[in-house]
This record gives sequence, C-alpha cells and structure tokens, in this order.
Amino acid sequence: MRFIPSAALVFAASLVTACGGPLDEQAPGADVVDESIASQEQGVDESCVGSTVVLAQPDGASVAAVFPHCSYADISAASNDSTYDQPACPHRFVTEITGLNGGYAQPFVEVIPASSNVTESACKGVAITGAAFGYANGVWWGLGSVSTTGTWYPAGPFFPAFCGLRFNIGSGGSGYSKIRVTGLGAALGVFKTRVRTGVRIGNGPC
Repeated sequence: MRFIPSAALVFAASLVTACGGPLDEQAPGADVVDESIASQEQGVDESCVGSTVVLAQPDGASVAAVFPHCSYADISAASNDSTYDQPACPHRFVTEITGLNGGYAQPFVEVIPASSNVTESACKGVAITGAAFGYANGVWWGLGSVSTTGTWYPAGPFFPAFCGLRFNIGSGGSGYSKIRVTGLGAALGVFKTRVRTGVRIGNGPC
C-alpha cells in the first residue's frame, strides 16, 4: 500500500475525482472523549485501509462489483452479527468492493435492526458511523464520512411511520478500482448492532 507524497498532490488530484484528500502515512491519534463505542473518531476509520485489515466475517468482506444494465444495484455485505472488531480497524465492519473499473459509486452504511418493529425512541437512539475510501493509482483517497443517528419518519397519507437507518457517505466518486466502506452501528451508542456497508452503482433507467 502506498500513500501519496505531498509534493505530488496537485498532479494526483488531476487523475482522480475525490471528495477528500489522500491519507497521510500515519493517521493522527484521536482521544476518546467518552466511553461509548459511537465516540470513535475518523482516525480509526483511516486505519482501515491497511493491508492487515481482515476482509472476512465477522469483521469484513470482499465483494466484486457487477454493473447492472439500465438500473441501479447495491454491491454490499452485511455483518453476520455484532462481534466485528479487529486490531487494524477497531469496532468497524469493512466491505471492500472490487472491479469498479473507474465507474461511479455511491458509498453507504446501514444499520440492520434486531427487530423490524423499531419504535421512535429506539430509532433515534441508534448511533451510525461510516467512512469510505477509494483506491486509484496506488493511493487511498478519503471519500467522506458520516456520524449520525437513526431518522424517524412520521406516518403520512400513503405510508406508515418508519425508521431510516441507511445513510450515504459523501457524494460518491468515480475513477477508482476499488472502494472500502467501514461501518459501525450502536444501540444507545453502546451496544453494537449488525451493519451493512457497500456502494450503489448503475446508471438508472435507460
């Protein structure tokens, strides 16, 4: 794995579309401001692009992209349970999507609740964290991150109330051969939950 030297930043930026800059070789340490799992900072996610990260259950997965014809498709993986945790990427489930061949991809993270009957208070109490990184020309680029809670949507005239637990990470990007997406879900900010991480690809209806 190679990180871009600062002197080549302008040249490399012209080669790839990215929401963030290239990662430093050593991510700065982050102080834990409280004891909740959800308080983990972006520095943790930046460690998740290392070559020692395990991309197999229960900690992660590797998925090959297959671009759909005249539609959209999610290329993703879900954690088997809530035990995802590894030294190289603490408290994160990591999905690496390969075979993108430079095509546009929109990263996302989604919490998988233990029950389909999620109340408003439980919904708003779910902490959701995710980050995405694109690989191009031997460099990992930050594509953005998200740290939020579940969103409660009241019932409307044509649909019941529901809990939104899926969030996009950044605005997506193109020019990457592969993308890694990390995710963490925690009920009440403490009790880890299952998560799904990946990207949405495709050009939509023809």
